[in-house]
Amino acid sequence: MNNPHQFWHLFWIVPAGLLYLMIQQGTVLHGLQNTYNEGEMYLAEVIDFEIKQIAAQTNGHLTLEFEPDSGELIQRQLSQPIQNAAQLQNTTHVPIQYLESSFQPIVMIPIYEFHRNMVMANIGIAFIAFMITGYLGYRASSFARKKTAEDSGPVEYEIVDA
Repeated sequence: MNNPHQFWHLFWIVPAGLLYLMIQQGTVLHGLQNTYNEGEMYLAEVIDFEIKQIAAQTNGHLTLEFEPDSGELIQRQLSQPIQNAAQLQNTTHVPIQYLESSFQPIVMIPIYEFHRNMVMANIGIAFIAFMITGYLGYRASSFARKKTAEDSGPVEYEIVDA
């Protein structure tokens, strides 16, 4: 029979996922700041804008088109949370910073501060959740190891004649 305490270590998947989320959001933040500080400024045309309501989630996407100094016409569809999309709802042109080598190659200037603050909030929330689940994981691991050590002794059976 399997020991019910042998799967205690699977709990660590939750903090590992939160750590991954913090790293991913940190990369997004670095890419945003890098593109904003070192990218080239262009005026992009908004050729498509749509806000979607899917169940309890509302998001939007807009398609930008611009021509960098290389002469190649670039068209990108960018998904945005509703807070960002709503700020750009009535615009036909949006100033952007563009840095092709960045993790976030396009940064829209009007929503940069809000986007950066939202990413920093995501990192903060993930960090707090990571700390809480890490603590709970430590406590659960200690409890499971203790229970496993107690349950691992030999089991004695007594045969009783009826």
